[in-house]
Amino acid sequence: MSKPRNKEHKGLPKGWRFSYGSYRYRVPKGQEHYWDGKTQFNLGKTLAEARKCFQARMLKADGAIKTFADLFDRYLYEVIPTKAARTQTGDIKQLKRLREMIGDNDVIEWKSVHAYQLRDAISKKSTKGSKGGKITANRHMALLKHTLTKGIEWGVIEDHPMTNLKFKMFPIGQSTIRIPTFEEVEEALQIAPPQIKAFVRIQLLTGLRVTDTLQIKLSDITADCLTIHVSKTRNKAPQTLVFEMTSELKEAIDLAKSVKPAAYLAKVIGPVSAFLFHTKHGKCYVDANDKYDSFDSKYQRWQRKFPKEERFCIRSLRNLNGHQGDLAEAAERLGHSSPATTKKFYRDNVNNVVPLSLKKPK
Repeated sequence: MSKPRNKEHKGLPKGWRFSYGSYRYRVPKGQEHYWDGKTQFNLGKTLAEARKCFQARMLKADGAIKTFADLFDRYLYEVIPTKAARTQTGDIKQLKRLREMIGDNDVIEWKSVHAYQLRDAISKKSTKGSKGGKITANRHMALLKHTLTKGIEWGVIEDHPMTNLKFKMFPIGQSTIRIPTFEEVEEALQIAPPQIKAFVRIQLLTGLRVTDTLQIKLSDITADCLTIHVSKTRNKAPQTLVFEMTSELKEAIDLAKSVKPAAYLAKVIGPVSAFLFHTKHGKCYVDANDKYDSFDSKYQRWQRKFPKEERFCIRSLRNLNGHQGDLAEAAERLGHSSPATTKKFYRDNVNNVVPLSLKKPK
């Protein structure tokens, strides 16, 4: 059994540690010549500086990536930070499990048959802190597939062993979300708390993602418009949505503003919060991992007041918005780069087709 890491080193990548004010990397045996002949290399004083230094060294170290553990290391330092916070959390957990199962395997020896064996093993294996099942297996294999794609980009391998022609995921039927009607939502809002009512109205009017709605700041609101900096594209090509301040949108925002932080905290944080939707402590509902568990609990308590068949999940509000109006306009509201995305995920996949005529033209 390996020795557990010290508390101050937990959360750092494998081989890293923080010592004497700097991040240091313990060089694997046989790779010292890539690291100036050192067995322990000083990467930098800040985490950002250390990551940048490590990436540069890995790029220069021709052939340094041999095993999946090496490939996962570079993916962890270079690719993971570009993803959304919530995605990063899931990917890091999956990489840890993949490292435990195939970390010692040579990347260039990996074949499609090995991928199928790994897929089946993950689907059957359920241990403490990790689940089994086909969906879980597919998520792990999708991440592994992307690491191999990056491996081609980094010159580790020449041919991808997990393309669609060589490897397939478990077939999983798409989950269906019940999309309510506007009439159903309006009837349910009759017994909704003010904050829930304001949230649902804004969701229906804008079609924003839940995290974007819950992160609206008062500074994003003017007399003319509501400005949203889309969180999903934060680390890629930043996207901004500007919604015209209609009377309905203003009414929903004013209702949300009417919900104040707890009276006993007013002297500490002031009579209002910086966020339009906030906890009783005046804080944002969305945490560092883009989760909103406390707000979701409040939403679920409201939904439990209705019969099970009449309930609708929080994500269905965005779907309801996406089903309305012209396809191109819906794509703009939802912040999609292409109407094809809107059609695929938010519209019924029904095409009107004219049958082929078998009659010969006269």
